[in-house]
Amino acid sequence: MVSFCSTSLVLRRGAAALFLLAVACQTAPPVTVKAQFTPAPAFATRTIAEVAVLPVEDGTPTGAAARHLTMFRQEVMRQLVDRLYTPLTSAAVDAGLGGVGKASPGESLLAPANLQKMVGHAREDAVFALRIERWDEARLAVDNRVVFQFQAAMVAKDGAPLWSGTIQGEIKAGGAGPAPFDKDGKARSCASLAITEMLQRLPLRTLAP
Repeated sequence: MVSFCSTSLVLRRGAAALFLLAVACQTAPPVTVKAQFTPAPAFATRTIAEVAVLPVEDGTPTGAAARHLTMFRQEVMRQLVDRLYTPLTSAAVDAGLGGVGKASPGESLLAPANLQKMVGHAREDAVFALRIERWDEARLAVDNRVVFQFQAAMVAKDGAPLWSGTIQGEIKAGGAGPAPFDKDGKARSCASLAITEMLQRLPLRTLAP
């Protein structure tokens, strides 16, 4: 015969086990970001179609994003199309920038004086600049996540600021779905999703009726 106390203890232990199981099954959201981007008044007064995407700048203290810079640039160009912009080829942009001096060591590409030097060299309507402030892959092999921080800006061909801001957070490779198996695939997935989150804050291009 089982006593009332024994039955109650079994029930409490069962409830506790179910609670722990439920907690263990909970997972963090695949994308968690904080972003602050602001369109400038000039955005509404400019016709922006062709965009020159500048080479991406690695602003991390240890060069953590260095091996991904080309990928970041290509991903920005690819996703600008989804926002109805037309990115110029990287070859055309780089050729136009051939005689332009780079930013001084320790000085950001996104500093206004540096951006002023980068416009108007490829017959673009605007230039897009991206700086990687943080790219931490320490958790990539553990839970498929990257912690990141970007700074970005768009400037018109006449030097007028159009849009700028920052975004930071963490991204799971594969998003809500399964992550790629290899490390580079996971990193590419995280980069793509982070760029998506950033460019969702860029106003859609307004097409002429």
